[in-house]
Amino acid sequence: MNPFQKRTALRIAATSVLMAAVASPVAWFVALENAEEGIVSLAMEESDGLLRHFDAINLNTESSSQHAMAAAKAISGSLFDIAEIYDSKGLKLAEEMTPEGEAIESSLPHHAAPGYVTSSYESIRLSGDHWVLRVFVPLRASEKDTTGPVSGYFEGVRVVPDWQREQIFFSSLMAALMAGLASLLCGAVLYPVVVQLSAENERTARELLDSQAALIEALQKSEIELEGKISLRTAELQREQTRTKELLYNILPMEVADELSATGRVRPVRHESVTILFTDFSQFTQAVSTMPADRMVAELNEIFEAFDNITDACGVEKIKTIGDSYMAVAGLPQPCQDHAHRCVRAGLQMIDYLNARNRTSAFKWSLRVGIHSGPVVAGVVGKRKYAFDIWGDTVNIASRMESSGEIGHLNISAYTCDLIRQEYDCEYRGKIDAKGKGNLDMYLVRGVRNSQMASNVQGQDSA
Repeated sequence: MNPFQKRTALRIAATSVLMAAVASPVAWFVALENAEEGIVSLAMEESDGLLRHFDAINLNTESSSQHAMAAAKAISGSLFDIAEIYDSKGLKLAEEMTPEGEAIESSLPHHAAPGYVTSSYESIRLSGDHWVLRVFVPLRASEKDTTGPVSGYFEGVRVVPDWQREQIFFSSLMAALMAGLASLLCGAVLYPVVVQLSAENERTARELLDSQAALIEALQKSEIELEGKISLRTAELQREQTRTKELLYNILPMEVADELSATGRVRPVRHESVTILFTDFSQFTQAVSTMPADRMVAELNEIFEAFDNITDACGVEKIKTIGDSYMAVAGLPQPCQDHAHRCVRAGLQMIDYLNARNRTSAFKWSLRVGIHSGPVVAGVVGKRKYAFDIWGDTVNIASRMESSGEIGHLNISAYTCDLIRQEYDCEYRGKIDAKGKGNLDMYLVRGVRNSQMASNVQGQDSA
């Protein structure tokens, strides 16, 4: 062995001894830390399962104390010797402990009210040769959201038993001895072998890093594609929900549709004062027999679309169409003081629209409009095809106002006349026999009472 080899061998030997002296304590400490973390991680994981099983994660409900006590009782003994559960304000809801926990409870360091937001633990050596591990876990309702609001706190203390402590110490000692021995054996390897192994390790590490970088890149690409698909699907669902809600609003009043969507049912409601509008076409049966079906449907669709626009502008709620009849109401589902005025404005505009249409249309329609005010009951009927409807004698009288009316005029009852007589000129027709209702006082609305009121009414219509 030449001098260079001797010097190299001495340097390797000295380095090996130094490495053994440093590696052994470090290996001891790391092994001990890993053992503690293993015990704590396993206990915390199983405790989390028990906390969620007993619904002791969300501690802001009336039954929080019962759930916390049940969870603490299940955790104490099997996982921890002391189990304490606090609410989000730091108030203790439950505490359970084993005899071992009672023995060391008074020796534990005290702390202020819980307020931590991350999990942690501490290793404590107590008098009497007791070794305990105490964990601090903030509770959140979501398993994935680690930054969400804290709904409570869990603290557990585990007294490490003698057999487990001996096992940990033995494992740590073996790790320290193995580290020292490995350091000495490394020193016995010849310099060329060390150089060769270093080169091979460097190459292997480089290949591993390259493969990890490729894997990370592939995962990032997959994540981007998945996020794009999720965003697209979410947008499609939102569009479908919007379309469904719009269809529901076309079938039911907005307030009724919202109540049905939220609760799955609609409560029947009595409205003490509303106004009902009925329209009907004179000699409709004869027209149907002489007009092609597609032309008849197109005519009705065009007229009823115009009526829909008029009722929307006047604040009147369309109820339904039955054949050639059109039914609408004002004053529900939201009550209003001017429900009679709204229906009268809508009726007059319907008559004006049809008169204007008849001047240019090949087929002339003759319209009767009847209006009556009073109480009704409103609700939704049906199981599959929902239908919003109103019931009551007010509906029947409004229908009689229409059937007993005059073509091209607005026929109203005495009650409706009393509500609008300050704004509209009404002509008394006398008592007219209405089918099933006897003689009823009826009035024809001739128009707005004066020019000033007419401008006010036109302003309300444009609004």
